[in-house]
Amino acid sequence: MMCWLKYISRSAIFFTVLIWFFVLNYPLFAETVDRVVAKVNGKIITLSSVHDRFRVISEKINASGNVNRSQPETELMKNALNSIIEERLQIQEAKKYGFEVSEASLNKAIDEIKKNNNITDQQFRIMLGNEGRSLEDYKKAIRDQILVSRIVSMHVGKKSAIGKKQIKAYYIQHQKNYWEKPKVKARHILFIFGKDTSNKEINLKKNMAQKILYQIRSGSDFAELARKYSEDVSAHLGGDVGIIEQGMMVPEFEEAVFRLKVGEVSDVVKTRYGLHIIKCDEIFPGFSRPLSQVKDEIESHLRFQNEQKAYKKWVEGLKENAFIEMSLFKDRRDTFTDNDIALKTKTTSLAGDDFFNDNDSKKTVKSKRLRKPEKPSISQQKLAEDKSPWNYQLIVKKLKYFKRMRDSEKISELEYRKKKKELLQNF
Repeated sequence: MMCWLKYISRSAIFFTVLIWFFVLNYPLFAETVDRVVAKVNGKIITLSSVHDRFRVISEKINASGNVNRSQPETELMKNALNSIIEERLQIQEAKKYGFEVSEASLNKAIDEIKKNNNITDQQFRIMLGNEGRSLEDYKKAIRDQILVSRIVSMHVGKKSAIGKKQIKAYYIQHQKNYWEKPKVKARHILFIFGKDTSNKEINLKKNMAQKILYQIRSGSDFAELARKYSEDVSAHLGGDVGIIEQGMMVPEFEEAVFRLKVGEVSDVVKTRYGLHIIKCDEIFPGFSRPLSQVKDEIESHLRFQNEQKAYKKWVEGLKENAFIEMSLFKDRRDTFTDNDIALKTKTTSLAGDDFFNDNDSKKTVKSKRLRKPEKPSISQQKLAEDKSPWNYQLIVKKLKYFKRMRDSEKISELEYRKKKKELLQNF
């Protein structure tokens, strides 16, 4: 699983997670036959790049453990394309403002990656090679990331100031979120039995539990009896199970322990684990955390919400003023049916962030807006769509053949990439 990029401010973290969590880590989709599926102010987006993004989004969904992930693959592909379009617009916007990133910053970023992930130069080169990408490709991804971070901070970051009145109003409205549940410090003596425990053994343990309970109530030391008779792992600690809050233990145990006063001992309590004798050592009443304790937490949350709204509005404005063409799914070949979405090991992402405040980076006077490119003619569109399905299928078969040759080490990675390039050029 990839490492998350760490930024200096929460605003930067938000934009990283929202946009750039996958930029430095996507694998190459070797079997995709490239073609243009979108243009953003004249800059093309290929089908393979959308497939790559699709794989990363799928990985993120799987890693989240979200059971409600029944979103159709077609929708995920559209989401992948949209995320790439938004990135391209932001990169173009940063360049219009004259933002540049120095080579020193890029090298510093690479060094931070190696340092924070404890990898050597050789390991780093191997990881890039396994993904079929060069160091220059990797640097370009980092450069784009820095550009996006800076342009987003400039347009959105300053619009997220939070006032004291807002914080107080939020606290009053959501005070229940800051309620600390009551807790109990307890210990127990456990006699274990399960499905395979015989009735005879169960009866013996019941009798033993009653005898121990009688000894405790006659003044014997609970901790000493726990060390001697308890079958739980806590026996050597005198039965100490630590501090318990609601929801931590099975219902029968909790119901008993939260009824006890300090120093009191329960009757014998039956749970699915066996028989318990429980003692309450200390009680921590529930309380509302004061505003002074949660002020920073609330401010951070409200700023995050404001940034989301401001970011969405800003990106929508970029789209409205851009010339965007999309042809994804207009061609039957775009239907994503690849069942092999097993994810490869990926290069680690940026773990350090000092270079985002790069002193060597430059900002120049805002340049003129990009002119919208002219729409392609009907004849150009027809020519682009006139691809033979037979040729396409043949090339896919050849690509798969060369991939099997590469995987079985009959040809090298370099030879495989060369043959792939030749096939795509012919197509």
